[in-house]
Amino acid sequence: MIDHKRSFYIFFIIVFVLFLTTGCGKQPELEKVTILYWNDFHASFNPYPSSDDPGSPLVSGSAYFSSWLDSLKEKSENCVLVCAGDELVGTPLSTLTSGKAEFEILNRIKPDIFELGNHEFDYGLDNLKSLIDFAEFPIICANVVEQKTGEPLVLPYLILKRGKAKIAFMGLNTEDLKEEVVEKGTLGLKVGSAKKTCQKYLGLLEKEADLIVLVSHMGFSKDKEVAQEVKGIDVIIGGHSHTRLIYPEVINQTVICQAGSKGRYIGKLDLVFDLEKERLINFENRLIETENSKVSPDRAIQRKVDSLEKKLAPDLDKVIGTLLSPWIRSSKGESNLYNWTADVIREYTKSDVAFINSGALRKNLPAGSITIRDIWEINPFSDHFVSFHLTGEELLDVLEKNSSGYLLMQVSGIEYSYDPQKPEGERIFEVSVNGIPLLPKKNYKVAINDYMLDHLENYIGKPKEEIACRIYPDLDRDVYIRAVKKQKRIDSEVEGRIKRKK
Repeated sequence: MIDHKRSFYIFFIIVFVLFLTTGCGKQPELEKVTILYWNDFHASFNPYPSSDDPGSPLVSGSAYFSSWLDSLKEKSENCVLVCAGDELVGTPLSTLTSGKAEFEILNRIKPDIFELGNHEFDYGLDNLKSLIDFAEFPIICANVVEQKTGEPLVLPYLILKRGKAKIAFMGLNTEDLKEEVVEKGTLGLKVGSAKKTCQKYLGLLEKEADLIVLVSHMGFSKDKEVAQEVKGIDVIIGGHSHTRLIYPEVINQTVICQAGSKGRYIGKLDLVFDLEKERLINFENRLIETENSKVSPDRAIQRKVDSLEKKLAPDLDKVIGTLLSPWIRSSKGESNLYNWTADVIREYTKSDVAFINSGALRKNLPAGSITIRDIWEINPFSDHFVSFHLTGEELLDVLEKNSSGYLLMQVSGIEYSYDPQKPEGERIFEVSVNGIPLLPKKNYKVAINDYMLDHLENYIGKPKEEIACRIYPDLDRDVYIRAVKKQKRIDSEVEGRIKRKK
């Protein structure tokens, strides 16, 4: 836990040194503020092991997480609770309630600042607007605006007073929001440039506040870029990339923080700043692991979670199969979990080839029992499957696009080798479909999910309007659950479907 005596002594020393350096004149007016922050909680209602090692302590879970926040808040001076987005999506209760379960719990926690993440848009814009109306806490985001009016969807910023200090919190969502969310999530919205949005508001906020905090759901790389290019931001509390920053990054005097994901950590950032000069002069940051054994759960929140699970999902923990080898995801190479999933898609749609985007699956699974809950948590997005036809030449173009660097899709029914260092048009070789060399003029039936359909040009290279497709009625997880029940014992492998030349 935090050494509060040491923090006090540091604060005292700073005051004393500043007093000496300013002579016997006016003593500088210092203020201390603590920001407790988290990001990318992803509906982690229930505790989970902190690692795959046997006997690892349980962490997180809404009831324990809330108690940790309460405990830290009680011991913190001039405290602000900040969530940097993606509270939604990842577990069955989130899907079954379209995110309302998370907002009911947030209404009990009452964050002082909540920045919209991309996954808050996953259940559709109308649903998000109803959640915004339901929320009993401030929600901010400056760069997501209504196309018709140009007005921000929510508050662009909020200024809070703690002690004698006025602190401005401005929110930004990822510039790629429309590419990362289903079409119904952002209809009628426009996403502005992070840099231009910061510049738009900073002049105003510098006049109104002693300290400026950017609450960002853009990812660590983008946060560093903004800190490098935009002066005047004192602190960035980040999210989206699930980065665990034990030691904050400092760029251009901007302190960048992020606390991992799924509530395993709460960040505690202690700030000391000079009110007269409106300047941050010292900070201390800790990531505190939310071990369940060290606090008692918030009983009201635990009752809420238990009642929702009992009412909405009574069969979630039913065992439906056995996994003989762990399912492991990968976004940069072939994965046995994605192989199994893509095979199920191809079989269900009776297609020649199936593709699945590497962000579609959200959980690994150790060998052992497979429950319905596991399938829901691996596949939290409620996708449908889609099929259409491509020629062999068009399939080659898809593989070329897929192999240009970051691996976007995993495959079933097709095997190929690639060299990303080769010039465009020469990266792909040794392509076969179901064991037969690819025929350029042949029509092949291809299956994907409907999220990929909404972003078809990014994945396939064709506008959505240019293809004739069939959308299948069953939700993805229902198809996967039936497949597990049918197969009973599953032993998936990495088979060399995608070979990268080293």
